[in-house]
Amino acid sequence: MAYNSGVKHFIREAILWVSVALFGFSGVYYFDDLRGFASQTIATAVSNPETVLNDPAPTPRQNTSGFERSVTLTAGRNGHFFARAYINGRPIAVMVDTGATQIALTYEDAERLGLRPHTSDFTQTTRTANGIGRMAPVDLDNVRIGDVEVSDLRGSISEPGKLHITLLGMEFIRKLERFELRGRELVLVE
Repeated sequence: MAYNSGVKHFIREAILWVSVALFGFSGVYYFDDLRGFASQTIATAVSNPETVLNDPAPTPRQNTSGFERSVTLTAGRNGHFFARAYINGRPIAVMVDTGATQIALTYEDAERLGLRPHTSDFTQTTRTANGIGRMAPVDLDNVRIGDVEVSDLRGSISEPGKLHITLLGMEFIRKLERFELRGRELVLVE
């Protein structure tokens, strides 16, 4: 009887460890696919018109001039700051990303803005969460979130399928008077 119990315990432990090893291997082997799936899922949720993405309410602050405009964004459950921006006057779901250098438009969002780059326009290379990609430089008239608006910006358009949400990076943020990170809030001040 003790022999049967020991064998059963050994088999259960072996199955458990083989399962853990296979799960770990799968995670490493399919990491890029899983990361792409996760970013696409987030982008779909944010871009879905049925998803409530309210325009952030302007949060007035006073400075010496009295004309300061600001907006406060609250981080989502995943810690990222999502907003509805108006790029060249059209609403686009964006992730405000202080780690991104530029404004990186998804190919689909660029099409919504009437921007349709040719294959030969993709002259820049960049490293994204989905690997190395090519980007097409573009000039943007303005970007607005709530009452905060910045004009004359440089951006880029990603190749189709390489970026799943438009990133509003430091090209936008550096033109603000300041920005503050307060826990789960990001305050943008024009």
